[in-house]
Amino acid sequence: MTLPLGERFPGTKALAHVTLGCFPTPVEPTPGLAHVLGLPSLFIKRDDISGLAYGGNKVRKLEFLLGQALAENRRVVITFGAVGSNHVRATAVYGGQLGLQVHAVLAPQPSTPHLEANLLADRAAGATLHFAESYAEALRRGAELRDEITRREGVEPFVIPFGGTNSRGTIGFVNAAIELAGQIEAGALPEPDLIYVPYGSTGTASGIALGLAAVGLRTSVVGVRVVPAESTNPERTRRVMEEAVTLLRELDSGFPSVKPESVSLEVRDGFLGDGYAATTAESREAVALAEANNMHLETTYTGKTLAALIADARAGKLAGKTALFWNTYSSRQ
Repeated sequence: MTLPLGERFPGTKALAHVTLGCFPTPVEPTPGLAHVLGLPSLFIKRDDISGLAYGGNKVRKLEFLLGQALAENRRVVITFGAVGSNHVRATAVYGGQLGLQVHAVLAPQPSTPHLEANLLADRAAGATLHFAESYAEALRRGAELRDEITRREGVEPFVIPFGGTNSRGTIGFVNAAIELAGQIEAGALPEPDLIYVPYGSTGTASGIALGLAAVGLRTSVVGVRVVPAESTNPERTRRVMEEAVTLLRELDSGFPSVKPESVSLEVRDGFLGDGYAATTAESREAVALAEANNMHLETTYTGKTLAALIADARAGKLAGKTALFWNTYSSRQ
């Protein structure tokens, strides 16, 4: 299967890749929610159904990350996340399907309704879980684990960072943005003025913004912060973008030399609340409103993102504009 990225920039077909998901994911209007918010239209990008075994935004990243692990003949994958991490769950599910041993180093987080379900799913998929007392300790434990496994197995594990965000993971969402561009060209929706997406480890929002810029779309990406600023800062976002563009241009010189300062990505603060995974009244309202309109969200990522869209709609900031909500939460539970 040729990816949208490869169709536009043929040299990028050399990127290691493994098919895990069901793409393209559909774009659907949500007239009921649009009516409630007083908008003429509102569209949803259905990455909640991106995979049969498990959906959400991580599938797109893992197609390139686990593809690289297989290309390098790795046998073990080490990754990181909070205790209830959706990224870890997706890595456990798809890594296990590919015959890879998955180790996950988990940092603390507040309890959520989804935390225990994700831990059970991690274990059911065969992942080995290692619990740390802090983000910094998780990184140290991951480095120790890499060395231990290399000595024991004779093959270095493939390390996937928090959220699956590095150059290859981000390229999964450059590809996603070009997929969306094809849907716009096919008439599935008008070119959005704004796309709302969670801003956590940065790869999803950064990849979409890069991909849109690469194909000349003027859509602005609103990345709604769902992690503390000290965890994800502008320098990290810049570095991820620059590394992704460098890799893509090495493979295909026709890929535009997109500079981080030239992409349309606004990081929206004000919806995080007391911290990562801490619920807010706004995120609970957003989840309930989504549920009433046949969308299944949660309060850590997608609820806070939809809360920002709701606030903008109520403030009149979306009047006369086309908005798209990119649903990154798996509805395959």
